[in-house]
Amino acid sequence: MNITYKRLSLLNFEDALALFNKGFEGYLIPMHLTMEQFVGRFGNEGLSVELSVVAFDGNTPIGFILQGIRENDGVKISWNGGTGIIPEYRGKGVGLHLMKEAERILVENEVAIATLEALSENEPAIKLYEKCGYEIQDKLVFLSGSGKLIDKLPELGEYELERFPAFLAIGSDLFPTLVPWQTAESVVPKVGGEVVNLLKDGEIRASCLIRKRGIYNNPSEGITLFQVTSGDEQHEVNILLAHALEYDQPVSRSTYNFMTGKGNVVSLLQESGFENTAISQVFMLKKY
Repeated sequence: MNITYKRLSLLNFEDALALFNKGFEGYLIPMHLTMEQFVGRFGNEGLSVELSVVAFDGNTPIGFILQGIRENDGVKISWNGGTGIIPEYRGKGVGLHLMKEAERILVENEVAIATLEALSENEPAIKLYEKCGYEIQDKLVFLSGSGKLIDKLPELGEYELERFPAFLAIGSDLFPTLVPWQTAESVVPKVGGEVVNLLKDGEIRASCLIRKRGIYNNPSEGITLFQVTSGDEQHEVNILLAHALEYDQPVSRSTYNFMTGKGNVVSLLQESGFENTAISQVFMLKKY
C-alpha cells in the first residue's frame, strides 16, 4: 500500500459522500446518507472539510475522519464526527495512521481537548481510540418513552417554568462544556433547541436542553432530551422533566447521547416510563 493523506476539501461532495457511505458498510450500525443529509451534517454539526482528513491508496480514497472545532471561553474543543474505512482496507492499520494524521491537524489548530463517541459494543474502535490516548468519560444512553406517561402534570406550586431558545444559553454556565458534541447548546439550536428552567424564588433549580419536533403552534410530535443539570433535589428534576417532556401528552420522547453520570436522572426517567433502547455509546476525550 502507498498510503497518503489529504484534506477532505480536495474531494468533491459526490466522491466524499460515496466514500462516507462505503466507509460505513458492514458496521454495527451502517449509515447510508443522501447528499442532502451528508451536506447537512457539516452545516448543522459544525464539521469542516478543511479539518477532515482522507486516506488514499494511490489515487483511491480508502478512509476518512470527519472533524470540527468549536471554542468555549478561549478553549478549543474538537469532535471526531465519523471515522470510516472501506471494507477491503479494514484490519490493516489504516485507522491508527488516520487518527495520527487527524491529531496532527488538531494540534496544528491548537485544540486543547479532543472528543468523540463510540458504540459501546465496538470494542476494536474503543481500543484504537485508547491506544491514541483517549479515555472513556461516561456511558451515553438512548432511552425512549413514547405515549402518555401520566394523566396530570405535577402542580408547580412555589415553582415556575422559564423557556427560551437554546442558542441564548451559549456562553452561559447553565450546561457543562465537556459534553457529547451533538448535545451542546451551540449545536442543538440549529435544529430547534429549547432550554427549560425550573425556578424557585427567581433561582434556577434545574435545567434541561430539549428539541421539539412539530409544526409551530401545534401539539408536539416528538421531544428529544439532550442534557439535564440540577442540584440534589430529585423531585425538582421530576417536575421539570414532566413539564418539559409533556408527560401528559401522547408524544414520542427520546434521549440522545445522554450522559449517565451518577445515574440519578436516568433512573428518574426509567421510573417515569422510559425504556432502554439497543443503542449505547461511550464518550471519550483526550487533553493536549
